[in-house]
Amino acid sequence: MTRRRLGPEVDSVVSNISTADQFERTQKIILFLGASPQQLAPIKYAKQAGFRVITCDNRPENPGHRLAHVFYDISTTDMQAVYRVASDHAVDAVIAYGSDVGAPTAAWVAERLGLRGNRYDAVITLTNKGKFRKFQKERGYFTPNFLILDQDHLEKIHGSYAQIINELRLPFIVKPVDASGSKGISRIHEVEQLPRAVALAAMHSRSSGVVIEELVPYVGYQICGEGFLHDGKIIFHAFADEHFATGILPPVGETFPSFVSEEQVQQGIDVLQRIFDDVGMRRGPFNFDLVYLATGEVFVIEIGPRNGGNRMPEAISAAYGVDMIDATIKSALGFNVTLDRRWSRYCATYSVHSNKSGIFRSIEYDQKIQSHIMSEQIFVVSGDRVERFEQGGNMLGCLILSFDSHKQMISKMNEMGQLVRVSVDDVNGD
Repeated sequence: MTRRRLGPEVDSVVSNISTADQFERTQKIILFLGASPQQLAPIKYAKQAGFRVITCDNRPENPGHRLAHVFYDISTTDMQAVYRVASDHAVDAVIAYGSDVGAPTAAWVAERLGLRGNRYDAVITLTNKGKFRKFQKERGYFTPNFLILDQDHLEKIHGSYAQIINELRLPFIVKPVDASGSKGISRIHEVEQLPRAVALAAMHSRSSGVVIEELVPYVGYQICGEGFLHDGKIIFHAFADEHFATGILPPVGETFPSFVSEEQVQQGIDVLQRIFDDVGMRRGPFNFDLVYLATGEVFVIEIGPRNGGNRMPEAISAAYGVDMIDATIKSALGFNVTLDRRWSRYCATYSVHSNKSGIFRSIEYDQKIQSHIMSEQIFVVSGDRVERFEQGGNMLGCLILSFDSHKQMISKMNEMGQLVRVSVDDVNGD
């Protein structure tokens, strides 16, 4: 196995900025909520296209700040502070790329400044897992049996979960109502695991809200993907299969296209379109997770009113020739968006990760995977403290891969644990 680095930290397969010529020549000002390594691609694109870039993020070390013309050490959830920045700079667009956390703030600020965006109440319905489950149940969509515990409920039960045990059947999934990136999520197969799982979810919830729901058996892969809305209609979609590793909750990769049939894809699109009609979403990118049940129903696990993480827009660009980053910026600035879907190649994303916590040393790629790596983005350097891959934020980097066939792609994805080797030293001899 040999070590291979393919490019600098901001390497991206999205490099086409010719479409920037279609924008007005007057310099537009774009406020990005978030400046993490996974949010570099649109920031880099906006700068190359000639826009003035402002970033808000409460981690000053995040690399997106170094690309911005102006940056602010402000949490993306601090609506009032973000509003003051947006107002003071008279921004033309507010974009929360790749994270549900900043999406409500982007909608709230855009609504108050009269900028393009989606209604705040629609965005909140989609990004709050408890509200979304209630919405699905009330509107007649498939919904698993669930319970929502707010802070008052958590204080009243004092560790007694008799109601939950009586109303729901194991196994459960427990998650915060308002977190992202698999933070605070647990799968529960024994009642004894419940108190710790609820406490973990509440700790990761900004509102201390927790949703507990029955795990739903499904057929085939869990499906993820991304799409785009214009004037309330889905004008583009890309379905992918999600891949998981044993004992790890977050997905480790996505493969385009999905193995599901065109009929199933259309069934999923029909359900997503109905949801957008009902909730009032009108424009911009969206990210989703769904499964197909043995009954033939579609269960939409969640929808994010924003671009997907794990470099998904960049993989879509490579697979379909559709520039989701360009479309996102155009839509936020109020331009018409048309997306020409052209199949190009089989593509996948892979989350480089460690199976244990410790001190990061190196990454090695087997020769069998080297020729398939289109783009590498690594977020850590040797000597950094890293954590076991239990949530999206623990990812060490992300690869975009290309393959000659669907069969080859799935075969290699099933071997990635052996083809990508991460070296991590124990801490203090642990």
